[in-house]
Amino acid sequence: MNRRTFLQAGSVGLAGGLAGCSVLFAQRSTARIPPVLDDRPDAVYRPTHIEGMNMIGTETVGDRTVGLFYSFPHRFWTVAGTTSRVEIRDAHSVHLMASMWDRETETVVPVLDRPRFAVSRNGDSVDEKRAWPMLSQNMGFHFGENIALKGDGTYTVEVGVLPIGIETVGAFDGRFESEHTATFTVDFAESDLDAISFEEYPDAAGERAAVDPMAMEMPLSYAPPVEELPGSPATVGSVGDAEFVATVVGETLIVSPRTPYNRFSIPGFALSATVESVGFDDILTSAIGPTLGAHYRADLDDQPASGDTVTVTVDGPNSLSRHEGYETAFLERGSASTTL
Repeated sequence: MNRRTFLQAGSVGLAGGLAGCSVLFAQRSTARIPPVLDDRPDAVYRPTHIEGMNMIGTETVGDRTVGLFYSFPHRFWTVAGTTSRVEIRDAHSVHLMASMWDRETETVVPVLDRPRFAVSRNGDSVDEKRAWPMLSQNMGFHFGENIALKGDGTYTVEVGVLPIGIETVGAFDGRFESEHTATFTVDFAESDLDAISFEEYPDAAGERAAVDPMAMEMPLSYAPPVEELPGSPATVGSVGDAEFVATVVGETLIVSPRTPYNRFSIPGFALSATVESVGFDDILTSAIGPTLGAHYRADLDDQPASGDTVTVTVDGPNSLSRHEGYETAFLERGSASTTL
């Protein structure tokens, strides 16, 4: 396994005596996190702070590679009809994160089901949760959840790799349909968390902006630049601060939503579209391809002509969970139109 281990401190035999340290560390971590801003825009904004992360390692299972990472316990937001903040609990030791990508093209594969994180030590279960598919400004699409450990020691982490559940196109046709488990061995020490970067933005928090993505030894979930999309791509507009780009290839309409500033793909939308000249007015299908990444598409009865109008409609709030800075964006319903 290609593994970057946690810094190990102390012996496994002392772990039982360190159980209370996890609570103290969580309390100390929570105490330094700035409060959520009272006056946040209904859009992407620069968060109060950003945390770094450490990479545990990568494992290739089937046709996907899984990267596993950790940081401090995080507050984050889930979206299920309403937006709810998930608070840090005293028992939480780390925020565990995973990303999955195609091993050949390094295209991030955005499964929207919740994969299992199972943590054990010496064969005994320590914590098991379903991770949330989510967006963060420094990492883009990934899976994450706060996890409770039991002090310093060696842990086994299993990450479920689920069937993709969306349409696969191009060279991805028929791929990502099997289920696997990626297994990691982690030498954990709470003292290593003290070395993770933590940066606040007291003078810029709340601005209509985003922090830069992290430089990481893994692919990030970028949408293709507009000029690299096939056909004659056009910027449709923005709904809920999500930017939409559309193009037509033959008789296929392709829509690519992305975040402002960082250009991350945004899966998890319920979208429909209208192309007046060919009589299309229907929902769009979630899909992924090696050059298009995560996108939405529909087959048309005919090829639109230049000058035809396409309208993209957001039919409900985006379902992804979010780190701070994205939790007030991508929630609006509405439409945007452009001329092809």
